[in-house]
Formats: sequence, C-alpha cells, structure tokens
Amino acid sequence: MNVVQFRFSWTLVMLMALSVWFTGCKKDSDGDGDPDVKPSAIEGSWKISGMKTSTPIDLGNGTKTSDLFVLFQAIPGGEGTKMIACLTDIKIIFNGNGTVTGVDSPKCQSADVDDYNPAGNNSKWKVEGNKVTITDGDGTSTVYDAEFSGSTMKWSSPMDDIDGDGKDDTITIEFKKA
Repeated sequence: MNVVQFRFSWTLVMLMALSVWFTGCKKDSDGDGDPDVKPSAIEGSWKISGMKTSTPIDLGNGTKTSDLFVLFQAIPGGEGTKMIACLTDIKIIFNGNGTVTGVDSPKCQSADVDDYNPAGNNSKWKVEGNKVTITDGDGTSTVYDAEFSGSTMKWSSPMDDIDGDGKDDTITIEFKKA
C-alpha cells in the first residue's frame, strides 16, 4: 500500500467516525444523562393511556397491582370504570405558546377525575432538559421526567409514600398522540 492510498483510507475512516460521533450525540443540558426533550415533541393533542405506580398496591383481596386503572376498576359501583373512560377520552392539547387547553369528554361524570388529570385547562407547560413543568391555574407546579417513544409520551414524578416504607414512590402517566 502506498502512502497516498493509506492517507486516503485513513481520511475516509476518520470522516466516517466523525459523522457517527456527531450524529450520535444527544443534547443533555441538565446533565442527568437523559437526552433533552424538544418542546415540539410535546406540542399537539394527547390522551392518557395509562397510569402506573412504582410500588404495587394491594387491592384488598391479596392481589397487588401497580396499574392504577386496575385499582380504579376495583372501586365499587362502577365509579372507577367511569373515571377510566373519562381520563382516556379527554384530549389534552399542549399549545406552542406554552398553554394547555383541553377537550372535555362527555364520559366525564365525576369531579374526582380532575385529581388525576396532570394538565387541566388554564395550565401552562415548559420544557427544561428532559423535564416538563406543568403549572396549574392556581400557580401550583409539578415537574415530570419525560421520555418519548414513537407516538407515546411518558411522564414520571415522585408521589407520596403509598406502601408505608417511608420513601416516596413514583407515578408514571402514559399518553398516546391523539
């Protein structure tokens, strides 16, 4: 192999390595190791598709579940089923100007549902790194870790201790693009 061929081959290898290196980097402005979320990924209409806790909850019959929808279904009188129908039918719209609007569902017949909706009307949203902050109309803010996979968005946030071990647990809310 002559010197010219070696230099040409080495240059090609370096160009390929650099292109892989630069395209493989994901911005991480908050330094937590997770890639930043682009606000454009959140903008648009979403529907809640699931809610889970990090710690399984006893349903009272010896069965444990971390799926809050399964827990809701165990509520007597069909109220839990109505809550699930409502939560999964509400359309939450994250507008490009940082506001949240929504389209209520005719399936919503329980005032308790608002306690489980992470972003009600008149809320504001913003993204910093891989965190989404929702500020309700009364000024209360909740910060969620956000991750995306295709048309699915997941938000996770600490919640009060539900199993009595003295440690906060985590709730994860899953959304599907509407």
